[in-house]
Amino acid sequence: MRYFQAVRLYSALEACVFTALLTVWIGGLGSNAQLVLGWCHGFGWIILSVLVLVGCLRKVFPWPVLAATVSPFGPLGATLAIELVARRRRVR
Repeated sequence: MRYFQAVRLYSALEACVFTALLTVWIGGLGSNAQLVLGWCHGFGWIILSVLVLVGCLRKVFPWPVLAATVSPFGPLGATLAIELVARRRRVR
């Protein structure tokens, strides 16, 4: 699996964890689930940010992908930015 595809898959997984965390938090569905998902999301977002940074340094990703990753939109912004890059590569 190429680096781009691996980070793309990890970004989608992290977006799912973030979405689950928001659902549990907004719905008040349990403090234990919120705690576990919060820790998973926190460390996952840090790992995703480092992976994207390494990808930018290797010129796998353009720098705006890193900006989207560390934005308040977090993994959702990263997933969207990575998908836009993938779509642009397919068009060329």
